[in-house]
Amino acid sequence: MTEHTTSYYAASANKYEPFPTLEGSINCDVCVVGGGYTGLSSALHLAEMGYDVVVLEGARIGFGASGRNGGQLVNSYSRDIDVIEKNYGPDAAKMLGSMMFEGGDIIRERIQRYQIQCDYRPGGLFVAMNHKQLETLEEQKANWERYGNTQLELLDREAIRREVDSDRYVGALLDHSGGHIHPLNLAIGEADAIRLNGGRVYEQSPVTRIQHTSPAVVSTARGRHRALRDRRRQRLSWR
Repeated sequence: MTEHTTSYYAASANKYEPFPTLEGSINCDVCVVGGGYTGLSSALHLAEMGYDVVVLEGARIGFGASGRNGGQLVNSYSRDIDVIEKNYGPDAAKMLGSMMFEGGDIIRERIQRYQIQCDYRPGGLFVAMNHKQLETLEEQKANWERYGNTQLELLDREAIRREVDSDRYVGALLDHSGGHIHPLNLAIGEADAIRLNGGRVYEQSPVTRIQHTSPAVVSTARGRHRALRDRRRQRLSWR
């Protein structure tokens, strides 16, 4: 049996009714392989739409990076939005900007709807240790405001001191639409929400084989199931 890696998040995770191991043969509309954020989010969307969904997780819910990341809800990509616009055009930048904000909105809506106890706290700070960094934050604010993020606030030295009791920072950019969560508890909460919507979640059920037949057949060490609806083009599987 594979348990969570030792961490603060594992030690402080919410207690939940364990999900069973898949044994025997079952049928479903859609099978999602992997109980991380992508798999759980996809399964929850489908379950809310009325599909008979099965999630197969090889270890524990949120076992991988989904359950042991920093927990920040950050409205940004690995490249600034102006770089995306330069390389791919304004339409792509606008679409990606909208997707980014939508992702945070979905998380907040689910936390509220399903009363997920994941220590959500709103707001995120990007701090500047010198005036050059502060100028960069000012530019980033202007860029993001062009794409609809109106919840950004520049803080001067006095204002950042009220947020963080330190004299090291000359200013900061406060994103009121950002936030922080307990990542493992969010994953556990989404898995419980799938169950509430009639979906089935199995832990300790690593997939050993996928047969791309019609219907598709997914096998684990102790069970197998058939995905009766042909949703192979929609299958998403990540830890």
